[in-house]
Amino acid sequence: MTIALVLYLVILLLIAGHSARSVKDVPDFFVARKRASVRAVAGSLVATILGGSAVIGAVDSGARLGGATSWFMLVGALGLLALIPFAGKAYSLGKYTLPDLVESLYGKGPKFVASIVIPVAWTGIVAAQIIAAAKLLMTFTAFDYTTAAIVSAVVFTGYTLAGGQQSILRTDFLQACLIIFGLVVLAGFAMFSGAGASAAAGTGTALAMLQNAPAFPFNANFSPLDLFLLILTYGTTYTAGPDIFSRMFCAKDVATAKRAIGLAACTLVPVAFIIGFLAVSGTGIEGVQGARITAIADKVLPQPLIPLFALALLSVVLSSADTTLLSSSVILCGLFGVGHSRQLAKARLVIFVNGIVALLLALVFTDIIGTLLLALAIYAGAFTVPILWGLLGLRAKPKFVAAAIIAGGTFALAGKLCPPLSFLPAGLGAHTGDILMIAAFVVNAACLALGKVRNI
Repeated sequence: MTIALVLYLVILLLIAGHSARSVKDVPDFFVARKRASVRAVAGSLVATILGGSAVIGAVDSGARLGGATSWFMLVGALGLLALIPFAGKAYSLGKYTLPDLVESLYGKGPKFVASIVIPVAWTGIVAAQIIAAAKLLMTFTAFDYTTAAIVSAVVFTGYTLAGGQQSILRTDFLQACLIIFGLVVLAGFAMFSGAGASAAAGTGTALAMLQNAPAFPFNANFSPLDLFLLILTYGTTYTAGPDIFSRMFCAKDVATAKRAIGLAACTLVPVAFIIGFLAVSGTGIEGVQGARITAIADKVLPQPLIPLFALALLSVVLSSADTTLLSSSVILCGLFGVGHSRQLAKARLVIFVNGIVALLLALVFTDIIGTLLLALAIYAGAFTVPILWGLLGLRAKPKFVAAAIIAGGTFALAGKLCPPLSFLPAGLGAHTGDILMIAAFVVNAACLALGKVRNI
C-alpha cells in the first residue's frame, strides 16, 4: 500500500507540474479561461460533491442514520436541479466568484461582507476534507491522525498552488469516474458477501442487515423535520454555493453550464442509494479506527483490489479538497485586490495560508459530518436567501443586504452551537437549534424585505 501511495503522490506532482506550465495569468488560474466543456464541468461538479465529507462522512453516520444517509446526495441533486433556471443570469453576472455575483446584484458593501463570511465558512469545508483524507490514510497506513492530516493537507495544498483551476478540471472527470466505479464495485461485493457488517460477524445476510438498520426515508434518528433542515442548510448550498458557482463560471457558455449541472444532478441520484446501502452495510463492524467505508472494503474486497479502492477514494477526497480550497482562496484574493496577471504569486500565497488554517481546524475537530454541516449552516443562513432574491430580479439596499447576511449567519451559527434551552415551553427546548436555524432564514428574508427597492 505504501508503494501505491508514493506512486499516486508522484503522479499528482507530475500533473500539477504540467498544469502549472499552462497557467499564464489569473484568469487561467481562477476559471481556466472559461473554456470548459460539459464533460469537464459535470465531472468537476460530481468529483467535488462526492468528496470525503459526502461519501466517507455519510458512511460513518450509518449506525445512527441508516438508509437515511441517502438524503445527503438526494438533497444535493435537488439543489442542483433548482439552480438550472438561475444559471443563465448567474453566469452572465458573475466573474470569478460568488462575491463577484453579489457585487453585481447589490454593490461593493455586500460583496465585502460576502468576501469575509464565505472564506470563514468554507475553510471549515476544507478542514472536513482533510479529516476525511486523514481517516483514509490511517486505515491503510501506519500513520496516526496528526501525521495523516498533515500529509493530506500538504498534498492537496501543493497541488492547488501549482495549477489552480487547470489542475482541477484536468483530473476531476477521471476522479469522478473512479469513485463511482469504486462505490459500485464495493456495494456489489458487500451485497454478495452478506453485507460488510454481516461478513465481519460471519453470520446473517445483506437482506437481514438492511431490514434491521434505521430505515429510509425516515426513522427515529431522521425525521421529516431533519429533512427540511437538511434542505435549508445543505441542499441550498448546491443552488447558491461558492463551489458550484466556481464550476459553472468555468463553462464556455450558459448552455454548457446548464447541461453540466443537469448531468451532475442525474448522476447523484443512483450514487445516493449506493452510499445509503454502504452506510447500512458497515453498521456492524466493530473497532473501526479510520474510515468505516475502508473497513467495509477490508472485509469484502479481494486483497488486490483494496489498494486501488483506497487510492480512488483518496483521489476524490483530494479533488474535493482542492476545489473548496481554491474557491475560498479566490474569494480572499478578490478581497485583497489580487486579480491581475502579475499577481499569481500573491494568489498562491493566499492558498498556502488558507490551507494551513484548514489543517489547524482539522487537528482540533475530527467529526467529518459535524464539521461539514456547521460550515454549511453558516453559509446557508447567510447567503441562500440574498442570492436567490437577487437572481429572481429583486433588489434591496446594500446596508440591508449586509445586515441580512450577518444576521442570518449569526442565527445559523447559534443554531448549531446553542444547547437545548429547558425553559422554553411545551418541549420546544429540545428543538432550540432547529428553531434558531429556521429563524436564520426568516430574519434574513425580513432584512431584505425591509430594504427592498424597485425590481430591475
